[in-house]
Amino acid sequence: MLSILKKQTPDKYTSKKQICITGILAGILRPGTSALYLYRGELIRTSTVQAILEAAPDYVRFETLNTIYTIAFDTLPDQAVKSAA
Repeated sequence: MLSILKKQTPDKYTSKKQICITGILAGILRPGTSALYLYRGELIRTSTVQAILEAAPDYVRFETLNTIYTIAFDTLPDQAVKSAA
């Protein structure tokens, strides 16, 4: 018996690189703009945010063009902005 296998398309989330870190958001996270976050003393800018997937008091998860980020906060973002000013 001949069987034909369908080519399965990869899930868009599994084909992207995933980064999970503990850091501090250094700006407002919004789709259509880059995200800025502080990680190990370095300010890092991402590519354009496509979607905010989850937002909680202690972490945020968002998608950019090529990557899915999960940033756990060691300081709440509003406290970090006040201390940086």
